[in-house]
Amino acid sequence: MKQQQVGTIVGSSVHLTGAIKDSSDITIFGSVEGEVSSDSKVIIEESSYVKGPVNAAEVVISGTVVGTITAKQRLELNPSGIIKGNVDTGELLIHGGATFIGKSNMPDKKETAASKESTEDFDLDKEEEKEEEEES
Repeated sequence: MKQQQVGTIVGSSVHLTGAIKDSSDITIFGSVEGEVSSDSKVIIEESSYVKGPVNAAEVVISGTVVGTITAKQRLELNPSGIIKGNVDTGELLIHGGATFIGKSNMPDKKETAASKESTEDFDLDKEEEKEEEEES
């Protein structure tokens, strides 16, 4: 019989100070002050609070996160969710009612590794000028 990976669950009455790292899913109902890192999915439930960086392939937030979030594949911010920090993700989904205070960075699927442009260098006026020149 194949053993199923359960992952890590932080209960609603738990306040954890320190890092959580797991190759399986991490689900947080309580509060964590420190890094939360998974090779799979991190789920921050509605009643939860995380202060510190969150890193995973996929992150789903219904509670509060204060810190940077790196979601390699996908980040979903549910209506009750609050993010106060910068986000780096492949796909970003923000539902109505959610709060996001910070900056987001998503890789441009058209970019190649040699031609990546930093978001700090991004200028909307210049981009519009380029588009106008291409159209003419």
